[in-house]
Amino acid sequence: MKKIGIDLDGVITSIGLINPSVKLPRWLYVFLLPVVLMVQPHQKEEIKRISLSNEIIIVSARPRWIQNLTEKWLRFHKIPFDKIYCVGFGKGTKQRKLQIIEKEGIELFIDNDKRMIKFLNGNDRIKTKAMADIKKVNGPI
Repeated sequence: MKKIGIDLDGVITSIGLINPSVKLPRWLYVFLLPVVLMVQPHQKEEIKRISLSNEIIIVSARPRWIQNLTEKWLRFHKIPFDKIYCVGFGKGTKQRKLQIIEKEGIELFIDNDKRMIKFLNGNDRIKTKAMADIKKVNGPI
């Protein structure tokens, strides 16, 4: 069983609601919360398929204080996952995601952010392969 890391917004959800390069005040997320809860999962069947033979670790740039609600949303929509990390957005997001990837020994990371993919694929500290298309994952990696 291999470890696959998956970004949340823009990969599991169809919209990239949390963009690490956009700094919004915390109060605005309170108003966005109902929208987040109504968003339907985008790759549900793909994640179910790869979870049969791989460990799924979600690593999101969502703020840490929203992690509990995010877990509830995932369970409500029956999205399989083994662990979830909300590393927060803004300055240092890529480095915080990298820390989780190293800590967990993630071998494949799926993210819709091309800058994150380039950052991971160009990092000599890790052996993680990063890609954007979850549909290209075939069985155990």
